[in-house]
Amino acid sequence: MKTRFELIIFDWDGTLSDSVGLITDLMIQSFVLHNVEPPSRGEVADILGIKLSEAFKILLKEKNQNNSELILNSYIDLYNRSQNKVKLFDGVEYGIKELHRCGYKIAIATGGGRNYLESCLSQTSIRNNISVTKTSDDCFSKPHPQMCKEIMDELFIEPEKSLVIGDSIHDLQMAKNANVSSLAATYGAHNQKTLSDYNPIGYAESADMIFDWIRKNG
Repeated sequence: MKTRFELIIFDWDGTLSDSVGLITDLMIQSFVLHNVEPPSRGEVADILGIKLSEAFKILLKEKNQNNSELILNSYIDLYNRSQNKVKLFDGVEYGIKELHRCGYKIAIATGGGRNYLESCLSQTSIRNNISVTKTSDDCFSKPHPQMCKEIMDELFIEPEKSLVIGDSIHDLQMAKNANVSSLAATYGAHNQKTLSDYNPIGYAESADMIFDWIRKNG
């Protein structure tokens, strides 16, 4: 079957994994533990997708930079102790497997670390359907295009045959920087109005709608 795209590059948190709420809560809690004024939920949303160490420096702004590593370590500890299992959005498991059956190459590009992503994927049934994964331990943080470019190079797929799907401005900016089309998931970190500034070729209000869009347009 001839398709418009051959490669689908997914973000993880907020796109495939229903984790944005948990991550936001724990980030705010990590600030409170150190008696530092926490960021708003909107400020946290704006850094989701960036490498954690860089994200916390941005959230601390010009002040309290001496606390950056302490707060980051508290967040990591809180996350590790949260006992929350990975929860894929409804429709993701079937949708990923269907894409794989149809011959698409599937990749993940995430601002999370390598150990984090591997731990998450090990709790799902989609690991064997993913051809390549890139994390902030492997590449420059989003929105740098390195993750996209390395994925395309490893799979020998051109930018015009690739599609990035993500819920954050950093995902869509990464796609633009790599000259790759993007599809905006509007149910995660950022809403449609915010994501529209990055000229995605479509929008999905739920994970199910991502796969519907690909069936019709991909």
